[in-house]
Amino acid sequence: MSFQDVGKPGTKRTTTKLNTSAPISEKSLASGSGVDGFGQISDGILQYQRNVGILQKIMNQVGTKTDGPVLETQYKVQVDVLQQLGGKLEGQLRAQEGRLQSVGRTDAAKLRATHIKLTRDFKTVEVTFKNIQSEYRRRRARVTDQQNQAEQQQQPKVAEEVDEAQVAMQLQMQQDRMNEEIMREREEEIRSINRGMHTVNEIYKDLAHIVGNQQEQVDQVETQMEETKTRTEDGLKHIQKANEKASASQCTIS
Repeated sequence: MSFQDVGKPGTKRTTTKLNTSAPISEKSLASGSGVDGFGQISDGILQYQRNVGILQKIMNQVGTKTDGPVLETQYKVQVDVLQQLGGKLEGQLRAQEGRLQSVGRTDAAKLRATHIKLTRDFKTVEVTFKNIQSEYRRRRARVTDQQNQAEQQQQPKVAEEVDEAQVAMQLQMQQDRMNEEIMREREEEIRSINRGMHTVNEIYKDLAHIVGNQQEQVDQVETQMEETKTRTEDGLKHIQKANEKASASQCTIS
């Protein structure tokens, strides 16, 4: 008979609710009704086994898409519950073993056999619980190693990307400096052109001033030249007339 059979028809167990804090009296054990105490332990082992099953499902999710801080918290909470439940069951089994000393030989043999089977079932579930914890730690370590390896593999890429970004930034800074120098050169050229245009404008102003001041003298020279031309033409006419008179005089004398 295992802990699942305790309380079934034929085992002389009445239905009771789980109450791990309710001890079995020596009088109850002596009268043969102490099996109810084992029934409570059996219920506790069933609950213990269910919680271990839950822990198994949590452990199976390690390394999957659902793995994360929430799963880690669920695991820790379930482990704490199982440790408390296991401690209570172990205490109840020890208490029942001590009470068996005051029971008659005939009843004690039957109850001791039940106690041995429940203890064995409890140890079996407890071993499963410990194995799950060991497997969880192994899987968690493996996941951590994989994450560390991925980070180590990612670090050179990140460093390379950082180097490329720094090179690109340096090139951009050099390009910006060149653009600034070109802009300064163009600005200086524009200023030089403006200064040249200002100088030319000043020259034109000076020339206009000089021409304005000498215009009268130019006009006088032009007038004198015209007068000289007129006089020259008049003189030429006089000379021609004189020559004609001289020629006529020579003809008369001969």
